[in-house]
Amino acid sequence: MKRFLPVLMTAVFAALSLSSVPAAAAQAEPIRIYVDEYAEGQVMSHVAKQVIETTYDVPVELKMVAVGPAFLGVANDDRSLFLVAWLPRTHGAYMDRVGDDVDNLGELFDGARLGWAVPAYVPEDALASIADMKDPAVAEKLGGSIQGISAGAGLMQVSEETIDGYGLDDDYRLITASSAAMTAALKRAIDNKEWIAVTAWSPHWMWERFDLRYLDDPKGVLGGREHVDAIASKGLAKSEPEVHAMLKRMHYTLDQINTALVNAEETSYAEAAQTFIDEHPDVIAEWTGRDAQNQSAAN
Repeated sequence: MKRFLPVLMTAVFAALSLSSVPAAAAQAEPIRIYVDEYAEGQVMSHVAKQVIETTYDVPVELKMVAVGPAFLGVANDDRSLFLVAWLPRTHGAYMDRVGDDVDNLGELFDGARLGWAVPAYVPEDALASIADMKDPAVAEKLGGSIQGISAGAGLMQVSEETIDGYGLDDDYRLITASSAAMTAALKRAIDNKEWIAVTAWSPHWMWERFDLRYLDDPKGVLGGREHVDAIASKGLAKSEPEVHAMLKRMHYTLDQINTALVNAEETSYAEAAQTFIDEHPDVIAEWTGRDAQNQSAAN
C-alpha cells in the first residue's frame, strides 16, 4: 500500500492539474488559415496567426493548399480563413462556386493588380503591350515563352485566356512553375540582360528588387484593378466573434505590404510578420480594438 500511495497521489495531482485548465483553452479547436503560394498571402496569414494567438489565445494552424481547395475548404469548414481572394476577375470562378457558403470579410489592401511584366530595359518602342507580342521578332527575343507560376493559380487561368484573346497560341507557350521558379527565371534573365515576359502581380517583392513594367492590355483580357478580400467560414462569426470582428477591421496599405514582402524575401514569412507587428502597434491596436500599449504587452 505504501508503494502504491505515491503513484496514486501522482495520478490525483495530474487529474487536478488538467481540471484546472480553463475549459475553453482545453477544448479550443484551431482556426485553420489556408495559404497558397502568393507571397502577400503568406505574410498576411502569418500576421493573422500571431495576432489571433497572442491577443485572443486561440490556436491557429496554417495549411498550404492550391487556390481551389482553399475556397472549398473555407466553404466546408466551420473555423477557417483564406486571406487572398483576388476579385472580381482572378478568383471569380471560385467565388461564384462557393460565394453563398462563405463570409466575405472585405478588402485587405488597396492597389492590387495582375498582368504580364517585362524588365524595363526591354525597349518600349518594340514591346509596350501584349498586342506587340504578335511580332515575330518579339516572339524570337522572348524565346516563344511566357514564364508562369503554379497551374492552379487564377493568374495562370486568365493568362491562358489572354493567349487565346491575342492569338498568341502558335507563337508562345505558358510555362508552369512555382512562384519561386518564376522569380528565379526573371533574375537570371535580368542578370544576362535577356528579354523575358512573366506573369506578375502587385504587391510582390520583385517590384522592389527589379526595375520592371507591366505590358499594356488593350483588350482588357487580364482584367482591371483587383481587390484582395478575406473570406471566412460561415460559422466563425458565432464561434469566435472577437476574432471575426478583428479580421473585418484588418487592412494594410500597399507600402506596408511591399515592405513586409521585401523583409520576408530576406528573412522568412514568420519573421517578416513579427517585424510588421512590432513596427505597427497602432495598426494592430486599431484592428483589435485595444490600445497600443496593451496590445504591445500581449505581443
